[in-house]
Amino acid sequence: MARPRVLLTGFGPFPGVPENPSGWLAETLAATTRGHGFEPHGAVLPTEWAAVAALAPRLQAELQPLVTIHFGVSARATGLRLERTAHNRAAPRVDVCGVKPASRAILDDGAARLETRLPVTTLAARLRAQGHAARASQSCGRYLCNFLYYHSLARTQRHGGDALFVHVPLTRAQGGTLHQDALLSAAEDTLLLVLEAVQTGRPSAAQHADKAAEARA
Repeated sequence: MARPRVLLTGFGPFPGVPENPSGWLAETLAATTRGHGFEPHGAVLPTEWAAVAALAPRLQAELQPLVTIHFGVSARATGLRLERTAHNRAAPRVDVCGVKPASRAILDDGAARLETRLPVTTLAARLRAQGHAARASQSCGRYLCNFLYYHSLARTQRHGGDALFVHVPLTRAQGGTLHQDALLSAAEDTLLLVLEAVQTGRPSAAQHADKAAEARA
């Protein structure tokens, strides 16, 4: 039986972040999790509006992953931020090439927002129980992280699979909160918990219970 495929992406440098830890994280995580019963594939995406719109869907179409986890950096993050929602809006900000998005809407015929089917509140709580700083978040921003996530969630609605975006902090060497080894450990546990949620349950049912738990909190 073929092992399930997992797509892990990070970003390259962008204005203000000359060394993006999310790219290193995606490639390293793909290398260190081989032999875990699934087939990981890591990719570093250019921080360019047009390149993300073209490359990310192509990777998903070629690999047909069971799960896609996107990593991106946030200078404000102090731990992992598991994103529930992507909005159909792109901020008129320049990318690494100095180019702005072609349109304020990511997809002209798309919904105002899309949500992952994965139970982000539950996942964040389980990560905290394992000793990692993690929380669920309701907004992926309006820059390339949100742009990528919206495209990815739109694709999962059409073709199946599940997707999650995880914002990570800058590393300790960059003035952030986590050493590289701690960041890698947190990302690996996130990946394993996501796969468990997908393979042992129904993500849509888990999402419903997850949102109910969040409302009670």
